[in-house]
Amino acid sequence: MAKAKKTNPRDHLIRWRISLIRAAPARFVGFVRAPDEDSAIEMAVKDYGISERLRDRLVAIRENL
Repeated sequence: MAKAKKTNPRDHLIRWRISLIRAAPARFVGFVRAPDEDSAIEMAVKDYGISERLRDRLVAIRENL
C-alpha cells in the first residue's frame, strides 16, 4: 500500500489579486500564483514590469477559490 505524500503548506501556490494603490479606486494589475503575500508582490513586479518606485503601493489580496 502506498503512503500519502506529506506536503509543506508553503509548497502550495495560492492565487493572489494584485492591485496598485494610487487613488480611489485602486487599479487592478493582474493575478499571480505564489506561496505568500511577499513573494506574490515580488512576482508581480517582475511579471508586469512595475517600477521599483511603485513597489510600496502594491497590495496582494488572497483569492478564495
